Amino acid sequence: MKRLTLSVVMTGVLGLAAFSLSNAQQNGDSPRGRGPGGPGGPGGFGRGGVAVLRGVDLTDEQKASIMAIHDEQRQARTGPPADAALRRDLEAEVFAEAPDAQKIATLQQQFVQAQSERLAHEIAVQQKVAAVLTADQRAKVRERLSQAPADRRGGFERHGADDRRPGDRR
Repeated sequence: MKRLTLSVVMTGVLGLAAFSLSNAQQNGDSPRGRGPGGPGGPGGFGRGGVAVLRGVDLTDEQKASIMAIHDEQRQARTGPPADAALRRDLEAEVFAEAPDAQKIATLQQQFVQAQSERLAHEIAVQQKVAAVLTADQRAKVRERLSQAPADRRGGFERHGADDRRPGDRR
């Protein structure tokens, strides 16, 4: 029974890791591409955070306010996101000589919690940006988001890679 449980957990974690890795490569979110300081770091939402504002006529004051929000968020950041370290720890345990199913389950829960906290932070930044916009500007953003193809959502989702294959660089 223990072997079956271990096999099920390992299969699930390996599937999650493979999905995450392939998704990261497709999104250009590999360690070489994006990171906490680059265009994909927390709060920056890849290009989605700024791209959704394209076509919205912002005043100079609004642009300055939005830049200040993003600068404040950038300065508050301390090192790489917690979920990145947890992902490495989780993958290391999955590929260990003798993987510990309990440790894998604990790391998986911690990883999900860290991702949830990161998303909550990203949402808080986006809400601050939305508060700077007028009602008409927010309506333009909503319209833009509703017209975006399913694989190229803005806002909280990172942009897809169109027709690129995993490993292709921008």
